[in-house]
Amino acid sequence: MRPMARTSLDRLRARWPVLCLAVILAATFMQAAAGSERDLPIRIQSDTARLDDQRGVSVYRGNVVVTQGELIIHSDVLTVYTPGRALTRMEAEGDPVTLRTLTEDGREIHAESRHMDYLAEDRQVVLTGQARIWQAEDEFRGERIVYDLDRETLDAAAGEAGRVEVIITPREAQ
Repeated sequence: MRPMARTSLDRLRARWPVLCLAVILAATFMQAAAGSERDLPIRIQSDTARLDDQRGVSVYRGNVVVTQGELIIHSDVLTVYTPGRALTRMEAEGDPVTLRTLTEDGREIHAESRHMDYLAEDRQVVLTGQARIWQAEDEFRGERIVYDLDRETLDAAAGEAGRVEVIITPREAQ
């Protein structure tokens, strides 16, 4: 093999991770630009499942994992409401229930609580019971937090015993 051909192959190998990353980022951007994650399928995994098709209710128990695009929810028990085979909401219970998602610009959002309602049509998550939501070092805590996944907004309320707590960490000057 000629040294020139080997050098070109070495350059391609060195650039391969960058090329792969560029393709992944482009695909992610196109997916975000093409529409909302609400159009992506929802996948539910659990230890057991019980479905009542006539009522449009299914219950999943044990190590429940829900995924839809970048949205991931972990819980102990999940009840899914699909009247007329259209998802309206999901109720998750856990110790705690956790959520992870990405904003449109790629920032990670984490949340946890004892109870979580996912309102499919509004793409809102309602956290109740020791609710907490954080992004990097910034955090909101309260008894009830409503997070809008599309608008990236939240409303927090304290319970009878306390107040809402907000932690904002200063950013380093650039």
